[in-house]
Amino acid sequence: MLDVYLRTSLGDRFRLTGTPATSPVLSPYGALETLRANVSRSDLAVPGGAGVLPGRRRFGAIQTELEFYLQTETGEELAEVYARLRRGWSQATWDNPCMIEIEGDHPLNTLVFDLVVDGVLPGVQVDMSRRTQETLKVPVVCRDGMARTDVQTGRGSVTVTNAGDTLIYPRIVYEGDGGRVTSPSGAAFTLPGVSERTTVDLDPLKLRLDGAVSEGVPPGESGTWKLPAGARLEWWLMVADPWA
Repeated sequence: MLDVYLRTSLGDRFRLTGTPATSPVLSPYGALETLRANVSRSDLAVPGGAGVLPGRRRFGAIQTELEFYLQTETGEELAEVYARLRRGWSQATWDNPCMIEIEGDHPLNTLVFDLVVDGVLPGVQVDMSRRTQETLKVPVVCRDGMARTDVQTGRGSVTVTNAGDTLIYPRIVYEGDGGRVTSPSGAAFTLPGVSERTTVDLDPLKLRLDGAVSEGVPPGESGTWKLPAGARLEWWLMVADPWA
């Protein structure tokens, strides 16, 4: 079973795999096939032999074009839906993206692609109030290159199991007195006291707390963090093939 929804930056949610009777915005057959991971590897040739030594998989950004089919009973209704759909895409940002939500048979269900417009939307050919059906083609980019799960959280002693396809780094959200954090390796650091909610991202590219230890969890492995009172761990898994 597969259900796919579009949630726009305005909060509108359309069932793309529905019917004209259940959703005014649909995805034509095959329109979502290009929404897939962009995988590359840095293979090494086998010295003096045939074949290669497979390198680590790397996932680049996804750049593609999605097509949406709109159908309503009246032209006025189509004009309203079309305008909302365009604004939802045009106003999407990385802090508030449009999302393709996939509800299928994957064990990590539900999975989400975060998307924004890649460039600008195409112009409008006609006055939409004169039509009851139309298509909109949207050039999109997914900077993460993969689909993600919903955010998972835990407090106290938290074990993160990575059932996804790439290395993940959790983040710590806390407020109050702070306290001692113990990482999976046994390394420890201290969260300073704060007067408002604060986030410490353990990704080495985003870590800004002096003395904090950046540790992640590779695919297929687990790691346990021990947190002080008032702190919680947040993470999400990344999946290359959410359609499985």
